[in-house]
Amino acid sequence: MIRDPRYDRSRLLEEAARAAAGKRTARAIALYRWVLAIEPHNADIHLKLAPLLARRRQGFDAWQSFQSAARAFLRHGQPDRALAIYRQAAAVLPREVQVWQAIARIQHRAGRTRDALEALLEGSRALRRGRLRPRAIHLLRLAREIDPWHFESVHELARLLARSQQREEARILLRELSRRCGGRRLRRVRAEQVRLSPTPAQLWRFVSAALRPAPEPMRSPDSGPAVVPLRGGRLARVR
Repeated sequence: MIRDPRYDRSRLLEEAARAAAGKRTARAIALYRWVLAIEPHNADIHLKLAPLLARRRQGFDAWQSFQSAARAFLRHGQPDRALAIYRQAAAVLPREVQVWQAIARIQHRAGRTRDALEALLEGSRALRRGRLRPRAIHLLRLAREIDPWHFESVHELARLLARSQQREEARILLRELSRRCGGRRLRRVRAEQVRLSPTPAQLWRFVSAALRPAPEPMRSPDSGPAVVPLRGGRLARVR
């Protein structure tokens, strides 16, 4: 391969670093792209370039560079490094739906189900307004694929559906969720049902849930762990 005689990798990287430090972002981007023209799969260069592109509001290109860097670490069996890169991407590109999907995917594959759900919820909250709302709904539907009745995911999904003219699905989700929770969570569901359908029946259900006393822990004579009755007659230990 014939190289440009002006190509001096070390000099270009040093000059790019100085330009980035001096906030000459366009110059730094141009220099890093010059290096990537020769080394298109260099993860370290992509990782230096991505935040600069985000700063210049070139979100698509920034995501491509973040993704290239993360995938390189995944190929080398370093998912935690890839996860850190995706987290960095989420900090500067919170409206990029694929960032949150990638974070959740790594967490889920590692068996960290709760972290995967939290990532999808966090992403949905960054996207829940206006024209971005369908993306938030998409992330919450992905959360249901992991845990169909995770309370926060389903509750938030119902709220967004109600605001997106998908009220019947929202009603179904809230009705089913009300059968699976109690206490403060049930009161939250009832309040959302009233907002969605302000009928006397829904208002009565909300008042009933609000006035219902919290279950008292039952302790055995030996002062062992307390148990609280749940719906359906099951018992949960309280520590």
